[in-house]
Amino acid sequence: MTLDCPTILVVDDDKMIAGFLNDLLSEAGYCVRMVHNGQEALDRLASPERDEIDLVLLDVMLPDVDGYTVCRRLRAAPNTARLLIIMVTGRDKPTEKTLGLDLGADDYIAKPFDPQELLARVRSMLRLHRAEQDLWTRNQALAALNAVSQTIGRAVELPDVLRSALDQVLDSLELPAGLITLRSLSGQQLVAVQRWSLDTPQPNILLAEQVGQTGQPVFEDQAACVPLISRNRVLGTLVVTGLARTGPNAFDLLAAIGSQIGAALERARLYQDAQQRSEDLAILNEISRAVTSSLELDRVLTTSLHSIRQILHVEAGSLILVDSDSGALQFRNTLPALETWIRRDAAQPGNGLIGTVTTLREPLIIKDSHVLHAEAGDEITLRNLLAVPLIAKSQVLGAIVVINRTEGSFTSDDLELLQFLAGAVAVATENARLYGELADFAQELERSQAQLIQAEKLAATGRLAASLSHEINNPLQAIHNCLHLVIDRPLADEKKKYYLSLAQNEVERLMTLVQRALEFYRPSKGHAAPTDVTRLIETVLALSNKRLEHGHVRVQTQLQRDLPRLLAVPDQLTQVLLNLIINAVEAMPNGGMLTIAASTQEGWLAIDVRDTGPGLSPDEVAKIFEPFYTTKSDGTGLGLAVSYGIIQQHGGRIEVHSAPASAGAPASAGAPTEGSGTTFTVWLPLQPIAEDDRA
Repeated sequence: MTLDCPTILVVDDDKMIAGFLNDLLSEAGYCVRMVHNGQEALDRLASPERDEIDLVLLDVMLPDVDGYTVCRRLRAAPNTARLLIIMVTGRDKPTEKTLGLDLGADDYIAKPFDPQELLARVRSMLRLHRAEQDLWTRNQALAALNAVSQTIGRAVELPDVLRSALDQVLDSLELPAGLITLRSLSGQQLVAVQRWSLDTPQPNILLAEQVGQTGQPVFEDQAACVPLISRNRVLGTLVVTGLARTGPNAFDLLAAIGSQIGAALERARLYQDAQQRSEDLAILNEISRAVTSSLELDRVLTTSLHSIRQILHVEAGSLILVDSDSGALQFRNTLPALETWIRRDAAQPGNGLIGTVTTLREPLIIKDSHVLHAEAGDEITLRNLLAVPLIAKSQVLGAIVVINRTEGSFTSDDLELLQFLAGAVAVATENARLYGELADFAQELERSQAQLIQAEKLAATGRLAASLSHEINNPLQAIHNCLHLVIDRPLADEKKKYYLSLAQNEVERLMTLVQRALEFYRPSKGHAAPTDVTRLIETVLALSNKRLEHGHVRVQTQLQRDLPRLLAVPDQLTQVLLNLIINAVEAMPNGGMLTIAASTQEGWLAIDVRDTGPGLSPDEVAKIFEPFYTTKSDGTGLGLAVSYGIIQQHGGRIEVHSAPASAGAPASAGAPTEGSGTTFTVWLPLQPIAEDDRA
């Protein structure tokens, strides 16, 4: 409806009456358009100019299309469904009026009519329609505002809020194009989201800048720009185009929508901040987990620096360790240009920023702009820099340096966060260093223990040397005699074959003896493998056979049938059993009985080495496994100590009995009684052996 001059379309085939109505309405201040038949009225109201028509005075008796048909068609068309229609006709019957009103006419005036009555009815109808139009407009505005509020209320991510808000505004207000700008850190309005068709004139972005500075809405032609305000701060602007009219209602609606979007932007940013804090806490937790779960220095430093760059949103960073003795700088994951600049800066008097940070134990912020060059030609622009010291146990270990925050300068929150991270990294670095020293010590200890085990092997070899030489000499003598008979004596072929067969048997026996000795003497690789305990005991007895014969010691074995294989280091177990057997022989200088027993007991394998010597006193039993303790005048006191350590490494233990076993102790195979000598029992755990190990 045109506010200054409502337009009325007169439809009457009587040109005299049409002219009279034209004069009457024109004098009353209305704009009048005239047509003289129903089809012409329909065509006029279907044309683009239909929007200027506010009311139709429609005659019923028309020559081509009657007034009832025109009214019905106008009400059926969406564009004219709400158009005001007053029927003017000479038919004054109640049925005629009822028909016209039922077809959608708003009023009915019978001819002849009173001019003042007609004007009064036109004024009343326009006034009511204007009120109805205002109410409809307000309802539409409220519906649009409610739709925008509900739509943006469902979104939490900032991009979703922006897109849904713009789409809902344009769809609810039936506008062709629009955009939303957001205020940047520099104060400029930047387009965040837009929906602008190619056939729509591009918006004047200066409107957004003006509104962003003043906080007041601006209307220009058919475009409007309103501020997006929250907590008295302009967060951005909403620009729309295609407004059919402007006025207080349009101002109020767009301003209200701007406030709604502003509040939604504030919520989205709060959510974004909360989400960022949650991500920061997750990264902090990841850093803490990483630095506490690993004791490898390189991994700790690499993980820490990566997480620091991620949580602070910086272009580059460096973790620098300072050698406590030489003062040399050790860089971790540093850009070449940054490392070159820091080294050059550290060479200055006072040691530059690293010297300042580590000496004063205080953080440092640089806001000056520099171009950093590397020797290889690479360069980076230094916009800002933040450095904090690494301190653990009151000792400065180095510093963390980060440069070029992606958005703006470093803040006090960034400084506090980096200092917190530096504390965690410093502690992890110190722990990793101590772990490295401990690992080096453990490796040295392992090498020493291996050397000690090998030394004990050589000592055992020395104790068996005479017996082994005799054991080797016997088959050599037999081989020599057999070959002498075959070569120097005229023997029959059968005799020669017999002596050669004897020589071959002695060679095989000698090869077996040498092979067993080599398996024992060579340095241990320390790798566990499935071990046949029965064969291992037979090997030990073969190596010590001559020593047992020379000592007049009889051997009795009590080995459980089908003993399970054991996951162990074979040569180390051989060393333990050989040491126990030699000790047993030396404990029986006048000869005696040596009993070797092996059996399984509740998940354990028990190997007993029992002699019939004089036994040990309780004091000797208590100290028997101590290093350098010996009951022999020529002993080193290391054999049993080394053996005990080997069995412990296998997850087992060694027990010694020279008296009845104490109550509650596991019963070994044939525990001795008082005066029956000494029994050493080796307990080894039975563990499942994987199929790969069985091969």
